[in-house]
Amino acid sequence: MAARAEITAKYARQYARASQKDKGRLLDEVVAVTGWSRDNARRQLRAAAKPRPARPRRRRRPRKYSYDALKVLQRVWAFSGYECGKYLAAAMPTLLDSLERHGELVAGKRLFSS
Repeated sequence: MAARAEITAKYARQYARASQKDKGRLLDEVVAVTGWSRDNARRQLRAAAKPRPARPRRRRRPRKYSYDALKVLQRVWAFSGYECGKYLAAAMPTLLDSLERHGELVAGKRLFSS
């Protein structure tokens, strides 16, 4: 597939500037090399000759939780048995109360033991 793309890119510049007679000859060459039909070869050459517009870079969504909050959430999620978000949200108050009561959410304590 990469070889076909290289061949198409090579011939596309020539195809865009060629006369009608030369375009037919170039199409014959591309068809012989790639095994495509003439219609597909013509379509590929025309598409490769067009300049592609630069896509604007998407801005990343800002973080919703801090790094420390994510670690606590991961710990609570692990204690819940990796419940889905719907059930985790419903069980969160009970889980947090019981984890605090048993000393599992103490500041400075390692969250995950190795």
